[in-house]
Amino acid sequence: MNVYTPSAAVKARVVSYTFATLIIPQTKIIPAYMHNTARSSRVNAVLALAAISILVAFLIPVQVMGDSPSEIASTFIQKGDDLTLRKEYHDALEAYESAVASDPYNSNAWNKLGVAHMNTGRYQDAVEAFERSLAVDPYNQKAWNNKGDALAALGEYEDAILAYEQALRLNSNDHYALLRKGISLQQAGFSAEAMLVYQEVVSLAEKEVRKHPDYARFDGELWTNKGEAFYRLGRYEEALEAYTTALTINPKYDRAIQGKIHAEEEILRARGAPPTPSPVIEEKGVDIGLTNLSMSLPVLLGALVIALFFLRLRPPCH
Repeated sequence: MNVYTPSAAVKARVVSYTFATLIIPQTKIIPAYMHNTARSSRVNAVLALAAISILVAFLIPVQVMGDSPSEIASTFIQKGDDLTLRKEYHDALEAYESAVASDPYNSNAWNKLGVAHMNTGRYQDAVEAFERSLAVDPYNQKAWNNKGDALAALGEYEDAILAYEQALRLNSNDHYALLRKGISLQQAGFSAEAMLVYQEVVSLAEKEVRKHPDYARFDGELWTNKGEAFYRLGRYEEALEAYTTALTINPKYDRAIQGKIHAEEEILRARGAPPTPSPVIEEKGVDIGLTNLSMSLPVLLGALVIALFFLRLRPPCH
């Protein structure tokens, strides 16, 4: 019996047709709704973006959920900053305590805890918190200045001077540290040395204005430090001018407000006129240094998914 054996050419045609059919399906194999129309392409793109958003949400759980110690501490620091701005100092203290409990190696958290202690009158606790901050980061200039302020509030002027000198080693142009060093010297009975320091503050401030006039125009603290140095030198007219400049930059800067009031009183007293009663300025506490706010990733993802949803509902253009 003869058996049909296809030739090599026939076999090639069969294989070619089968492979082509699999790779490039013919009509009727794929339903019409699955063809790559303009509308389906747009739907596919929307679904792909939504899938990417979901993957992003799951691939970075630490940033979204704040599971790491530093993220948790940052959340408590932000809460403490907000409470401090509202002058709810005791509640802010609790928030910063939670921050250092979450991340004991966060120098910024310890520094802000120290400031919170100062705002509640706990200066010895503040010193200890600043020391913890500096144990983590010995180059934290703000912590050195704050430690000096806390020590000065306790009457420990010599130790305060050492703290300010350390801040000056980190930044020789730190006008605040230099000014506070002069005040501590004066409080400790070294008036002559203090006067020299105040002169140096004025010289540094004027040098800064000459070298960086554009920055100086927006630096209210620089003008306030200069005003206080003038005030302590007995140069009240110049102090008043410096404080006034600071208040044109920041009309709510409490140090400049108080300094201007005192300078005006001294000027009136020198002229033989009775000083006008000073208005009562509510205590604002110690500057904490604000934490930058940022929109959370879940909010951004939510906005993206909503936008994609409405895009999906939008009818195709004809």
